[in-house]
Amino acid sequence: MAASDLPTVAELRADRPYLTPIITLGDGPPDERPVLYALQPKQMEAYRLTPLMRAQGPTHIGFGGAAGGGKSWLVRTVAVAVALLWPGSRVLILRETEGDVKRNHYEPLELQLNGRIQAKWNSTSLTVTFPNRSVIECGYLRHEKDFQRYLGNEYQCIIPEEATLLPPGLVVRLATRLRGGPTGARPFMLYPSNPGGQGHARYKRVFITRRYRDDEQGGDYAFVQSLLADNLELKRTNPEYENRFAVLPEPLRSWQRDGNWHAGAGSALEIDFRQHLIRPFPIPGYWEQFGAFDWGFQHPFSFGHYAVNEDGVIFKVETVWGVRLKPPFQAERIKAKVPVDQLRYIVAGHDSWAERRAEGQDTPSIQEQFAALGIYLTKANTDRRQGLQEFRKRLDWTTTGPWVDGKPTPGDPRLVFFDTDGNRRCLEQLETMVPDPADPEVALKVDANEFGEGGDDHYDETRYAVVSRPLSAKAPWPEKRINVFAPEVLAYEADESRRDRAPKPNRRQVLPEGF
Repeated sequence: MAASDLPTVAELRADRPYLTPIITLGDGPPDERPVLYALQPKQMEAYRLTPLMRAQGPTHIGFGGAAGGGKSWLVRTVAVAVALLWPGSRVLILRETEGDVKRNHYEPLELQLNGRIQAKWNSTSLTVTFPNRSVIECGYLRHEKDFQRYLGNEYQCIIPEEATLLPPGLVVRLATRLRGGPTGARPFMLYPSNPGGQGHARYKRVFITRRYRDDEQGGDYAFVQSLLADNLELKRTNPEYENRFAVLPEPLRSWQRDGNWHAGAGSALEIDFRQHLIRPFPIPGYWEQFGAFDWGFQHPFSFGHYAVNEDGVIFKVETVWGVRLKPPFQAERIKAKVPVDQLRYIVAGHDSWAERRAEGQDTPSIQEQFAALGIYLTKANTDRRQGLQEFRKRLDWTTTGPWVDGKPTPGDPRLVFFDTDGNRRCLEQLETMVPDPADPEVALKVDANEFGEGGDDHYDETRYAVVSRPLSAKAPWPEKRINVFAPEVLAYEADESRRDRAPKPNRRQVLPEGF
């Protein structure tokens, strides 16, 4: 294909004035140059945020929301612009599989550039090399082994398209591959994506609700919402496209058609660190304490220490975990952090009663081995549907306050977590849980990688705990005469005083703003 097949700048402005030329060909008068890439208003809004046009500003730019918002065209425009404007640069475009990235980007790039811009094409490595030594690499990211392919490379621009479908932990680690490189290059990442998928929770947190953690700077992140209505080119060439989404069930219809990041919560559980993470405090002696356990060897084991107060609120005191540890070492780690002799019961997944061969030998069941070590397990209710329902009720805070004008108001969640490293790890995993596409009332089963990252072990363990429905704690003195100066009375009054002084909702003020 030749440049003569393309409209000139003047022709484009006359025919489609909503398009802004980005990459033109030739050295003639500006209005007579053929236009290779042009952007629509929303695409242009995202393009202006990139370091290609700004000396300062965000380096993590989200874009999209709805299907048909023009994400793929923006990806290729940005990739080619980086390659041409920053000589010697390297761009990485990622999709979930090799087939996806080949169909969606490598082949379209070859079709759009071949015969118009000099470049070398390598269909084996899926790379495009420009005369100025810039390279566009089309890759894929689904597993840890895929990520290992990029560890030795440095990139000035990384574009994980459909980022919510990719493993969120691997997407975060991609930023370590950004380097300054060519003169004038300010490395950045572009995240075109729709709602839904395993990365939805993190994407929504940093780009939509903008809730940042200690190692994240809000100024580094920006988002441009682009809906189907914003893709004027698609409406012009395929006006019936929108009708395809009418038959989709919720929340898919709201995600794909409307770009609604809040539909269906976007994840199996709605987690907010400001609501669910609290400062640890001494547990009153009369509170019920119990445990939950999810066995793992190749993937992590998870043990939870819980307490329940007079109101039936469950406090997760600690999460103990480890990977590739045999039962005696798991028990040793648990006992080092949890007063197991104070736990009324410990619920565990049924695989703890199975014969164990994961360690490479035929041994007694985990339940038997733990019992010999003083940790006594009982079988948990493992119903995944019931577990997710109870989990959601316990985590909810939006409807637990007093009723006003016939409507519930926000209050306190009935499941909260002490602020510990183990519990933070647990909450971060809960954020990543998504509904099973085959059954939205069940969380999708996910396995951890070979490094023990990801998975659903903490989710399962905590699910066993909430479904066990422990009774609310009861003060020990109503049935007997007591001394008002008894230690248990003083402890109870001190706890009540602390609860009364704490601004509602439940101890949320203990975390820094913006967390």
